[in-house]
Amino acid sequence: PTVLLNQLYKHTQMQTTFGVINLALVNGQPRVMPLKEMLQHFIDHRLVVILRRTRFLLNKAEQRAHILEGLKIALDNIDEIIATIKKSRNVETAQSNLMKNFKLSEIQAKAILDMRLQKLTGLERKKIEDEYREVLKTIEHLKAILASEQLQMRLIKEELEELKEKYGDARRTEI
Repeated sequence: PTVLLNQLYKHTQMQTTFGVINLALVNGQPRVMPLKEMLQHFIDHRLVVILRRTRFLLNKAEQRAHILEGLKIALDNIDEIIATIKKSRNVETAQSNLMKNFKLSEIQAKAILDMRLQKLTGLERKKIEDEYREVLKTIEHLKAILASEQLQMRLIKEELEELKEKYGDARRTEI
């Protein structure tokens, strides 16, 4: 029976085999490796990508939070801010006076000077406060990702499932 089965496998399409060469670049060097090792290198690569992306997003969120803190200070002291700007001879003087009088950074002072007058309304104040709260939540979430390997692994899994939903298709051969 096994001889007959082996003959059927060999001479019919009951069994089809194909060769695979698991060749990949590891640290810039081409290597042939088993599937398990290849998957481990892929996971390590995804971890590096997630960490770099998360650090980048965290940096951008912290910069935005810094600017929003300055805008909140400006909205709290709007009359003094306007008076300081009006008294200044030029933009550089206004910026340095804002930095000195309200203990703002250069970036915050520039953001205040770039702000349009329509942003002084009560509705815009609420938007700035809401955005600030959202940015703080984002910062907290990104720091949690950087601190927890479990969250990083969960993120890899979620991203792979998204790719599967987007690009995956049904099996094309029948069993």
